[in-house]
This record gives sequence, C-alpha cells and structure tokens, in this order.
Amino acid sequence: MRIIWCLLYFMGSVASIGQTAEEKFLRENVGPIDFSAPNEGKSMQMINLAAKDYRFFFVGEEHWQAMNTRIQYGFLINLHKNGNVRNLIVEAGYSYGHMINRYLETGNEQLLIKAIYDTPVCPDDLMEFYRNLYQYNQKQGPKAKIKVYGIDVEQSPLLAIECLAHLLPGKILTAGVRDRITQLKELAAQKNYDEKEARKFFRQFYKELQERKWAYRRYWGDKFWLFEMIMENTIQGFDFPLLREFVYAHSDDRRREERMYRNFKLLHRWKMFQTGNYFAQFGAIHTELNPSINWGYKTLAHQLNYDRYSPVKEKVLTVSKYFRRITQIYEKFKDYDELIEMMDLIEKSVEGDVILCRIMGNEDRFPEISQDFHFILLLKEELELEKCK
Repeated sequence: MRIIWCLLYFMGSVASIGQTAEEKFLRENVGPIDFSAPNEGKSMQMINLAAKDYRFFFVGEEHWQAMNTRIQYGFLINLHKNGNVRNLIVEAGYSYGHMINRYLETGNEQLLIKAIYDTPVCPDDLMEFYRNLYQYNQKQGPKAKIKVYGIDVEQSPLLAIECLAHLLPGKILTAGVRDRITQLKELAAQKNYDEKEARKFFRQFYKELQERKWAYRRYWGDKFWLFEMIMENTIQGFDFPLLREFVYAHSDDRRREERMYRNFKLLHRWKMFQTGNYFAQFGAIHTELNPSINWGYKTLAHQLNYDRYSPVKEKVLTVSKYFRRITQIYEKFKDYDELIEMMDLIEKSVEGDVILCRIMGNEDRFPEISQDFHFILLLKEELELEKCK
C-alpha cells in the first residue's frame, strides 16, 4: 500500500513539473460557478471550505446588472446548505425586509409587489428572486427557513408607514400619542397618497417623538427601540434618495455606513435575527474590508469585521466583483498589473458566465487586493452590458 501511495505521489509530482505558475494558480484557485447546481463544483467548494471560519458572507455587486439576482440566489442557497446561513441581509430599509418576510410567511404576492415596486431597483428580477426563495423555504423546517432583514436607511416612507402600522401595539391610545398614531392608521388605510404627504407626516412625527419620548416609550413598550430605529432611518433616508445614489457623488456616505452597522447591531442585540449565519449582497463599495479606497471612510464590511463591539468580529468573508476599469475605480492603487493580467488570462482560459478566483492564501501574488477581499467574481464581458429588468 505504501509503495502504491509513493508511486501516485511521484506521478503527480512529475505531472506538475511542466506546469507554469499561472497554470498551477488556475488549477488550484479558479473555477466557474454553475447556477443550475450552485452547491456543486470546485468554485463553491472553495467557498464552503472557508465557510467554517466565518459568520458573515459578503458579496459585492455592481447595481443594475442582470446577473446580480442569479449570483445572489446561487450564493444564498449554497451557504444555507453549507454555511449555516439563515439570515439574508439586504441593502434596503427594515420596512422592506419586514414586508418581504410577511410574503415569505403567507405567499401573498401583494405584499411582495408593494415592497419591490416602492423601491424600484430591478423589480422584475427581484420578483423572480423572492418567488424562488418562497418556493425554497416551503421545503424547509421552521428553524431552517431563510428570513430577510434590511439594515439600510429607509428609501420609501410609504413602506415605513405600512410597517409601523403593522407593528402597532394593541393598546389604548393615551393623550400623548393619540393624534399622531391615529393619523398613522389613517394613512396606512389609504390606497392612494403621495410621498410628499408621507414625508411631511414623518417630519412632524419625528419632531413630536423628540418632544414626547416618554409617552411613546410607554406606548411602544419593548418595541420602542424598533419604532425609533424606523423613524430615524426614514428621516435620514430623505438625504439618500435612490436617484442620488446612482447620479451624484457619495459625499455623505460615511453616515450611511455607520447607520447600517448600527442597525445590524441593534437587530442582533434585540435578537431579531434567526439563529445562524448571515449572507449579504450589496454594492461593492460597502464590502471592502479596509476603509473605502474611493471615499476614505470606514465601510460597512470594515466595521463588521474590525469594530470591537461587532457580533461578527473577524468573521466576515468578502467576495468582490471584478471591475475591468479597476485602475480608474481604485486610482490610489499603483500596481495592479498582475491582477489585471491574471483576470485576462482567466477570461481566456476558463469557460463560464461567472468565474470565482480565490485571493485568500495568495497574498504574495495580490498584496493590495488581498487586504480588501477573499475572493473575486469575474463576469464575462458581455454580461456586464446586460441590464436587469
């Protein structure tokens, strides 16, 4: 038996002698992702091998691409099976996640439509994503189902109104809260009301909350923290309308990163999450482990991984999307030649729509990028031009 083992080892050594360093790297660290079987193949096995050491799995995307939801679903289902992921964290407000969870519990598509079309980013693709997730959850036991949690600022005051109305405690209204809570119920019951009216309502409501916090604390009881979080996120969300996110410079995103991290900690502190690990797919800039190269602030991923009070301290695994215009996006990095050459070689050598490249364990080859990401996703160039629906 020992002779056979030695012979096999010798044959493997001989076979590897003719390999170049690039060929060896491709063989050991690169592979396509098959979304028809997302928990199989070398690529996902590389993720699964690392999964035991992490609790928060963070994938970066470039918004508005057709592949985003396919990538998100593939990673989510694989990590649900192999990484104990039970919590899907989304780049949206708590109200969005609340409405999605109600849909996942009931199958009522009106709830799904309300959430998706009040924050219209790739609505058709997201409808398909959550329908697939609903079908997947139906096959899971009560403790194994995936739930959705938004930790971003509230992008839709209309959704926030519906969420707050659903969370109202069944108590008699006291004089300190009666008028505003009655107005909230009336707004929630309306079928047609505009966002301008909702914004005005929230500004008045938030002002009253500051003046009568004692009354609202007594009315909401142990859910006061959640009520206050939604109120603050809605007010702050007025400074981050969707169009600004994609048209203007992110001049004040430091506050947004801090708010998302604070919301995550609050939901964890109050035991809102499922028992298990976390998966999130956000815009790539939120997923850099080091302070953002572009804007100089501490990213969400950085705070999750390095803050001393983080529930997932030193347990964040990151997967970046590769940008072909990387030297313009990360202009402070001077030497990307080896990374760019490797990505070009991967695209020419490996078949597949989406290809995973392992960076962790290859810090000597990629000293700069390895400080930010553990893996990189490479999309075929034609797919980068395909926009979502």
